[in-house]
Amino acid sequence: MEPVAIVLAFAAVTGFIVVVALAVKRAEERRLAELQQVAAAMGFTFEGPADAASLAASVGALPLFERGHSRRALCVLRGAIAELPVVLTDYQYVTGSGKNRSVHTQTVAVFTDAGRGLPDFELRPEHLFHKIGQVFGYQDIDFEGQEEFSKRYLLRGSDEAAVRAAFGPQALAFLTGQPGWSVQTREGRLAVFRERKRAKPPTMPAFLAEALRVAGALSPRGAS
Repeated sequence: MEPVAIVLAFAAVTGFIVVVALAVKRAEERRLAELQQVAAAMGFTFEGPADAASLAASVGALPLFERGHSRRALCVLRGAIAELPVVLTDYQYVTGSGKNRSVHTQTVAVFTDAGRGLPDFELRPEHLFHKIGQVFGYQDIDFEGQEEFSKRYLLRGSDEAAVRAAFGPQALAFLTGQPGWSVQTREGRLAVFRERKRAKPPTMPAFLAEALRVAGALSPRGAS
């Protein structure tokens, strides 16, 4: 390839990257502006970006906040629903690097008190590599007579008996009928989200309402 052609090709690629970066930046700015309006309508306070350490310090550590690297909250909304304090955040982390780099962004509802009385556990959609891992002893708590739940979800926790007790008929039925949720508890905190999915600003109240239903199904009263 001629030198001039190489320069032109490089300039074209660089220009394309710049255009894409600007488009992404403007989209994020629009989202933040819309979320500010949504927060006001919900009676929540709106905070801008925060690093993962600051977020964890304010809501407590959770397994999600320990994944990957380059962790950060793109925004934070604080308020309450059904008298339960809750933090909504667009949380992002990165796995891998170079060509294998993958960015994970999801809207997360963290109920800071709703996990009281529940054991620490992690629930997430089950994938093929999880099934392969089970062959080599990777923990997955299954329930007899709940094949559909066990097929759809991976459930782990250090106190298996307590985790089983927490997942009563109401929780199992709800989560089986609503696949795709991830739920984590640690020391009384409860996080609900769908991995790699962000709620659109207008649907944030609906997302929070669904997250509350998950938290309610898993409460000590609802788990009986």
